[in-house]
Amino acid sequence: MAKYLQLYLDTDFIIPIGVGDSGNINKYIDQQALRRLWLFFSRTSSNGMFDATESNKANFDAGREGFYGDFWKHVENNDKVPGESYKYLDLLDLSRIITKLREWSNATLFTETPEVVLNFSTVIPLKARRAFVDYINEKLGRVRSYSIEMNNLLSDKIVYDYQTLSPAFGDQLLIVQSAGKDILLSIQTWCGNQFMQGDEPLRLKKKGSEFLKEAIAKIVVDYFEQNYHMLLPTQKEKEYAYQMQFADTWLQDRNGDEDFWVDNFHYSLNPAKLYPPVQIDGKQLNLIEKEAIRNTINGIYKFYKENIINKHLHTILIGDVFKEEVFMKDCVSVTSSDGKYTFFNDNAIQEALGRYNVKYSTYVEDSLHLERIFMDKANERERIRTYVHNAEILGSLRDNINGTVHNIKTAVNAVNERNFDLHESWKSLMRQSKFSEASDLIEQMSTSDELAISKNEAIEILKSIELSNSLLIDLKQLKEVEPIVNSIRNGEKELRELNAKADELRNLPESLRISVQKYRDLYPRYKELKKQFEAESTLTGRRNIVDEMKDLTMEPMPILDIETISGTITVKLVSTGGFLGIGAKKSVDIKLSIDKPLPCRGVLIVSPKVITKIPEGRYGIFAIDVDKGAEGMVVETNLDFNTIGLEKNAKSIFVKFWPHENDKIPINRFDVSGGGMITL
Repeated sequence: MAKYLQLYLDTDFIIPIGVGDSGNINKYIDQQALRRLWLFFSRTSSNGMFDATESNKANFDAGREGFYGDFWKHVENNDKVPGESYKYLDLLDLSRIITKLREWSNATLFTETPEVVLNFSTVIPLKARRAFVDYINEKLGRVRSYSIEMNNLLSDKIVYDYQTLSPAFGDQLLIVQSAGKDILLSIQTWCGNQFMQGDEPLRLKKKGSEFLKEAIAKIVVDYFEQNYHMLLPTQKEKEYAYQMQFADTWLQDRNGDEDFWVDNFHYSLNPAKLYPPVQIDGKQLNLIEKEAIRNTINGIYKFYKENIINKHLHTILIGDVFKEEVFMKDCVSVTSSDGKYTFFNDNAIQEALGRYNVKYSTYVEDSLHLERIFMDKANERERIRTYVHNAEILGSLRDNINGTVHNIKTAVNAVNERNFDLHESWKSLMRQSKFSEASDLIEQMSTSDELAISKNEAIEILKSIELSNSLLIDLKQLKEVEPIVNSIRNGEKELRELNAKADELRNLPESLRISVQKYRDLYPRYKELKKQFEAESTLTGRRNIVDEMKDLTMEPMPILDIETISGTITVKLVSTGGFLGIGAKKSVDIKLSIDKPLPCRGVLIVSPKVITKIPEGRYGIFAIDVDKGAEGMVVETNLDFNTIGLEKNAKSIFVKFWPHENDKIPINRFDVSGGGMITL
């Protein structure tokens, strides 16, 4: 593995790491424990040398002469430093940034001319990137590659660090990045094996560069101006910016809403003159801070609500603004109520650079093709947007289906539970032909508004699935998308089944009303036939009357006094195959014969255990139906042990012949010998 420097280049600073021959990672940190090389400059002497420090930022923001910033904008425009012959890019050399990188590389990588890998922030324009690449090639070392941007790098690190997240196709990340005087908001969507950003980041203006520092600087300056009037109105904004550099020191004594003191104040125009301490109202500062960030937080929340369509996987926070406790807390509260967020400070950024340096071999592009990369990126933006949009459609559709299935299933179960006892009572009343009471019970039954609402919701989802059908067919060809497409299809099937159950439940009261009216209308004829049955003396005549009666009522049919049906059941164990009986396949030969034509249907039951009645639905038994009118040898079959649920070493079997459970004509007695528990 070659030695190289990896640089993260942001709006105002550079963060380096070094990668050694063995892949070991060295994080840059200077004697002041800073991990950044700042891109704000000031002249230090008449020999053309410059300083590059963080304190220069406050002076530049204050508009003081001899302080230089907006580095990348000037590099993009190929600007010269005001009043000088050299360009802004030359400040990298004149401020010893290049020298520091070379010396640090020599100390950690044992080479003064390392290969360089560049990671640009999304805010740095193409022209400035290209100029920077040429300059680094000349001044520091060969640019090995232009790697993926920081957003992509950090989204990969989130997946690595939080492996329990397991992103599915369509899951989304929110990225909130502080960049200069802007906040950048972007969404990345998981598309099978990586996150993809479909649109350019939205720029959101923030009030000041650091909210709390700006707030306290204004309070302090305004206080002294009320008493000393040292500034013209046009000078106030620059003075605020200048004083912000001291805010960290002032805020050290801040404690919640308590008041605290700021001392050693001086104006930028006269640093030597110090003024008396001023007391800061802690509550007022908190209120000012809240008000200052409100619009920005509202903008972040609006972006979140409009763009997070699918599952919110995580929020990534980048930039110094998130060092502000109140801003961080408010931002997290509107984007990550579940606590799924990560703030990447300088150390975390270095770790991200180091963790993924080797993986970059799958992403890097030669720096000579930098412009082509950006052109391709612009040309493919629509394709990426379409891909991400499809992911959003599928993810949203899947989640909506799951939610709707839950809702309609809940409604169906609730209605079933509420109506079960009423339905059973209705059946009992109808078996007694108590039509008025049965009708009253129907009126108590619930069809549930919730059931109607959830069914309509299901219909809308099914329409959405139908509209997305061609997309589902196309995307199922992608391996990473197949599970979610299958999930949608399974959900579609379940929704249709639940819809049918919902219709059945909603229609149940009306169906029962129809049954009540039907049997009420037939009841006179049933009573007439019942009288005829009681007066009839012949068995055949009584059978004929019962055949007609059973379709006119839900009442049980009267008992027929008929002769006993006699018959025999024979069971024989059969073993085939195996050696000396070992491993033989076992089955039983079963025969049933009866001596008279059956007056009703019958069922031959074969079970591994004793049962006293035919279970509803016949679960757990093997049943052979015998038609009405059959006689003689009516069953002759062979059943293997697996079919009838017996173990290989079973010692017995239960066999019995019963009237069919759905036939309304009871039989006095089946005298069939050979049934019951049979030893094999």
